Amino acid sequence: MKISRRQFVKAMAAMSAASMLAACGGNSGSGSSGGKKALTFQIWDVAQKEGMEAMCAAYTQQHPEVSIEVQVTSWNEYWTKLEAAATSNQMPDIFWMHTNEILKYADNGMLADCSDIVEKDKFSEISLSNAMGSNGTLYAVPKDKDTVGLVYNKEMFDAAGVAYPDESWTWDDLVSASEKIYAATGKYGYMAYADDQLGYWNFVYQAGGYILNEDKTKAGFTQPATEKAMKFYIGLQQNDWCPDQTYFAETAPGNAFFSEQGAMFLEGTWNLLYEMKNYPEMQGKWDVAVLPKSPNPARKAETAVRPSPTVCATLLLPATRIWIP
Repeated sequence: MKISRRQFVKAMAAMSAASMLAACGGNSGSGSSGGKKALTFQIWDVAQKEGMEAMCAAYTQQHPEVSIEVQVTSWNEYWTKLEAAATSNQMPDIFWMHTNEILKYADNGMLADCSDIVEKDKFSEISLSNAMGSNGTLYAVPKDKDTVGLVYNKEMFDAAGVAYPDESWTWDDLVSASEKIYAATGKYGYMAYADDQLGYWNFVYQAGGYILNEDKTKAGFTQPATEKAMKFYIGLQQNDWCPDQTYFAETAPGNAFFSEQGAMFLEGTWNLLYEMKNYPEMQGKWDVAVLPKSPNPARKAETAVRPSPTVCATLLLPATRIWIP
C-alpha cells in the first residue's frame, strides 16, 4: 500500500488530541528505505522530540509500510536550513512552521493545500487564519499556542516581605515590588530587556496601544497609548533595580534569573520546559504569574493588528505553531 504525505498528516491530526502543525511541501527529501516509504519530520525543539516520536510510532504501528525520522534543528539554525532546503527543492516531508514565516513559503507555492485535512470546527478562527496563505487557503494544521508570563523568584519576594504577584497586579505594583526587593536583597527587581514579544509589546497592548493598525497601513508608535507604554518600559531601566542593555548584551535574562541575579522577568512558555530541566536546583524557588496590567489603559484603543493572538489583556500569545507536510 502506498501512503502519501497528505494521508499521513491527516491520520496524525486525527490521532492527536492537541492541534498539530502540519505543512505540506510539494517537493521534499522523502524516499524509500527497505521497501518502506521513508518520511522526514523536521522540528526545532529537542524537548518535544520524544513526544513527536511517540506520535509517529503510533502511526507507523498501524502503517508498517511507512517509516518516519524525526529530525531536530535548533531554532537559531532552523530557518536557515529550511530556506536552503526550499531553494534546493529538498523540503522535509513534514515540518513545524511559525506564523511569522508561513507566508514566505505559502505564497511562493512551496506548501500543499491542507484544506481537506483540517477539522476546522476544532480550531479557533485565529488559529486557522494563522495557518493560511495570503489567498485564504489553509496550508497547515494548527499545532499549539504559546503564552508569556511573569516569572518570579519566591525567595526574593519572601525576603523583602512582598506578596507574590496575582491578577490584581498593575505596573505600579511591579515597580514597587522591584524597589523593595532591591533594597532588601541587593538583587535586581524586574529585568526589562529590549525585546518585542517578551518585552514592550505586552505593555503596549495593555495600555490600549498597538503596533500596526487593522489594514496594516499605519504603525502605532505615535499613538498616545503606545507612546505611554514605550516610555514606561524604557524608563524602567533608569532605576538601579533594573539592568541596562549593556548587561543584557552579555547575560540573557533567563540566565540572569535562574542564576538568582534578579527577581522577575517575562518568559515564554516555549522556554520554560528547557529551563526547568537545566536548572533543577531552582525547583520550588520560582513560579509564574499573569502579567501586571496597565493601571489606566485607554478606554478605546484603535482597532489594531496584534503581532500574535491574545487571550486576555494581561497575556500575550505569540504566534501559533503549525506543522507542514
